[in-house]
Amino acid sequence: MKWYHLLALFWFTQFIIACQHVVIAGAVASWFFTRDKSKLGTPIATSFYNLVRYHLGSVALGSFLVALLKLIRALFNKLEQKIKDHPTWCTTLVRCCSCCLWCFDKFLVFLNRNAFIEIAIYGYSFCKAAQKAFYLLSNNILRVAAINSVGDFVLLLGKAGVTMATAFIGLELIKVNFILILISRRKYKNLKNPMSKSRQDKEGVNYTWVPVTIAYIFAFLVSHCFLGVYEMAIDTLFLCFCEDCERNDGINKPFYMGQSLM
Repeated sequence: MKWYHLLALFWFTQFIIACQHVVIAGAVASWFFTRDKSKLGTPIATSFYNLVRYHLGSVALGSFLVALLKLIRALFNKLEQKIKDHPTWCTTLVRCCSCCLWCFDKFLVFLNRNAFIEIAIYGYSFCKAAQKAFYLLSNNILRVAAINSVGDFVLLLGKAGVTMATAFIGLELIKVNFILILISRRKYKNLKNPMSKSRQDKEGVNYTWVPVTIAYIFAFLVSHCFLGVYEMAIDTLFLCFCEDCERNDGINKPFYMGQSLM
């Protein structure tokens, strides 16, 4: 039963993430393919309605494939732990399979993201959307590499900047609070044994890394969630750009993209 519940956990989490991707992709695509932005309306609400009304089945199928692959990876990891004390050719085979599954998992997650974008744009079924996304990505492989390398690096810098700034500010706030507490104690309290009291205060400062570390972890999680929205918007704009190049020529059929995006 624990493997069944693990699959359910993987499927539920991937389903929620996939719903988020479809809503963001639908809102960004609506903005991109609307020439008069004043008539845009409420793209997020419209995208959420389209998700609930039309795309839940496709989202469930795509998230189930990812969840199933993650379950298989978990089974191989469990098997590797069981046989690691007795290294044989089976251990090497299991590790090779685990490595291949990891690569396939990354590819499937990447393909799923782009398939959900196609679903949000055209309303395709999951299989047709995945096929269309794979076709567009393979035809623009150099652009994909450039966007992913530069975009991922910039987003990583953003996460690092937020977390480091949070840790630094937290450390400075703890120092300021400690100084204020120390001043207030010395000013408003009669200390019978000042030496022991100052030693107690110094002992409290020795563990400032605990709240700073907790703040660092939460800052990374929050920045990851927020910048994940930007990452999905970048991927959606890129696929919309590819679709715009496929459908229009810029002469008889004008592009939807602006001059800066060109």
